[in-house]
Amino acid sequence: MKWIGRNSFVVLILLLSVCVNASSPPRPTSNFDSFGDINCEDESARLDNFAIALQQFPLAQGYIIFYGGRHFRGRLPKLGEAEARVARLKPYLVNRRGIPSKRIIVIDGGFHEEWTAGLWIVPPGAAPPSTVASIPKSEIKFRRGRVTPRQFACRV
Repeated sequence: MKWIGRNSFVVLILLLSVCVNASSPPRPTSNFDSFGDINCEDESARLDNFAIALQQFPLAQGYIIFYGGRHFRGRLPKLGEAEARVARLKPYLVNRRGIPSKRIIVIDGGFHEEWTAGLWIVPPGAAPPSTVASIPKSEIKFRRGRVTPRQFACRV
């Protein structure tokens, strides 16, 4: 009987240590995921994974940091194109995946060579991720024209 009790105790300790490790949020300095100009289906899959991770860590904050590009799909970008592209990400997480709006923070990180978005999970009390623009806005040339988020809507 003592042998069963000891084994049960050891199993309980092992299970508790696994549960504690599984519920620990990812390190705040690591990026959960990042992507560039991908199709809507691939983007939705990445956002689904992000939503699942946020649901596993209900006290963590989700950050979306996006960077406009010097070029977008082989041409000069229009002013506001990066913002229009990212405008669909938070509503997808909130409306389609049920993540509370206050848990998703969207940050304009400036400019890189190409449009990119980074998805971050930040545990409570941790510092938010920092942005690192590699190209000053003054070096970005924009083509004329207006942009609307509707131009970048996904029909997924």
